[in-house]
Amino acid sequence: MQPEPACQGNGPSTAIHMKTDTPLRPSLRGLRDDEVGYAYEIYLQACAWLKGKGVRQWLTPKPRATFDERQERGENFGLFLGSDLAAIVTLSLEVHEHWRGELGGEGRWWLHTLAVAPGFRGRRLGGEAVAAAASLLRSKGALELLLDCGADGILPGYYGRLGFHALANKAITYPSGNTYPIALMRLALAPG
Repeated sequence: MQPEPACQGNGPSTAIHMKTDTPLRPSLRGLRDDEVGYAYEIYLQACAWLKGKGVRQWLTPKPRATFDERQERGENFGLFLGSDLAAIVTLSLEVHEHWRGELGGEGRWWLHTLAVAPGFRGRRLGGEAVAAAASLLRSKGALELLLDCGADGILPGYYGRLGFHALANKAITYPSGNTYPIALMRLALAPG
């Protein structure tokens, strides 16, 4: 389930480390257990960055326990440049409660978290992470990757440039009682 759309707080106090000699050949792999804390810091810093930019996404950050649960299920991945964790992505096969009416009860692959570490922003690594995730899912026989995001901001355009197409828009009310317009988007994973 997607949390409410930007973030509270200033993010973690730990600075994100970046080596200056890393090669620019990204690779995606599952996160090791000892990397999840660092990945969570990247996520919190992305939340703060989105909030600072006025993007209404991840208004309430997921708790660390959610990242730990996703790790146990093998859903957390990292995009690495050399040994540096540059971006994180979470992929899960599920029936999404908010889109059951539009998609039915069949499990589908979802992109839940995409965040780039501060020192790596501006290098188009979000797109690299999505492309690598699509390749991974394609190798598993998946035909599509879905996501949902705030419909009234910059994210639908961003994901559109990465190949996603809008399937539906609707207002979703979150546990806080706040209602936001949300876009459902799909990336076709043609055999390759």
